[in-house]
Amino acid sequence: MPISHEDLVERFLQVVREARSEGLNVKLALFDVVTSLPAVRFPFEKLTEVCREEGILSLIDGAHGIGQLPLDLAALQPDFFTSNCHKWLFVPRSCCVLYVPKRNQHLIRTTIPTSWGFIPSEDSPATAPSVMKSNDSSKSAFESLFEFVATNDDTPYFCVPAALEFRKTVCGGEARIYEYLERLANEAADIVAATLGTDVMEERGLQPGEQSNLRRCAMTTIRLPFTFREDLAASDSSATLLKAEEAVAAVRWFQTTLVEGHGTFVPLVEHGGWLWVRLSAQVYLERGDFEWLAEVLKVLCQRYRSERCQLE
Repeated sequence: MPISHEDLVERFLQVVREARSEGLNVKLALFDVVTSLPAVRFPFEKLTEVCREEGILSLIDGAHGIGQLPLDLAALQPDFFTSNCHKWLFVPRSCCVLYVPKRNQHLIRTTIPTSWGFIPSEDSPATAPSVMKSNDSSKSAFESLFEFVATNDDTPYFCVPAALEFRKTVCGGEARIYEYLERLANEAADIVAATLGTDVMEERGLQPGEQSNLRRCAMTTIRLPFTFREDLAASDSSATLLKAEEAVAAVRWFQTTLVEGHGTFVPLVEHGGWLWVRLSAQVYLERGDFEWLAEVLKVLCQRYRSERCQLE
């Protein structure tokens, strides 16, 4: 990163071709909707299409999907899709969605943890029938599999209708939420980058006014003025060079100081030789919140640089 969606898809195809040239068979591809750290929108729609064309099963990790951006599984047609409702849909933990089209349901034989509905393989030894298995012949084995899972707390699932109603009546509906989150996330990223004198993670070579595909979501990633590579420090006079082994300590210092000193939290990550910070927009946040955060980060960057120099 940063890399365009088109280049990423082409690299994926290149890896598939190389694997096949070595006599290997790529059976399944796992990819995100929005990656976590660093946070960028993944070309999951195109990758799903490519997987279908190449005869590869697609497994989409949509942990940051439902509630953050529009999703149309009927149009997308993935082989498997999973997402968390407790991240962006305002549902209590833990509440997840697993979508498996009927054509692939025979491939799923167990839940996690394995529970009463476990489906043994055809060649497995005979086992005693489950006392919890439903006798309802109208239910498929896949439905029975997930009907009763160990000691899982099912109450978060019952909160989904209330969450959807809240989003509709209080927040203005899904379309309005998605538009606000993406706009705020990108405004926030630009504010923080301008305040720090750095930049936002996006594709190289974007033309003026051209939209970044990587930033088409409610999460953005902004570079901090700290690098772990001498060549990068030489190319940016405002950057402070840190030792590679300092990365974990630097991340911990920033995150701890933000929580204990400022009552807030944003995750940091070392990536590509730089230190980055991730921002997430939400309906209860507004531009002023990120203007405040930008100034806090600016002060902390100066403080970390100063305290580190004193130690040296």
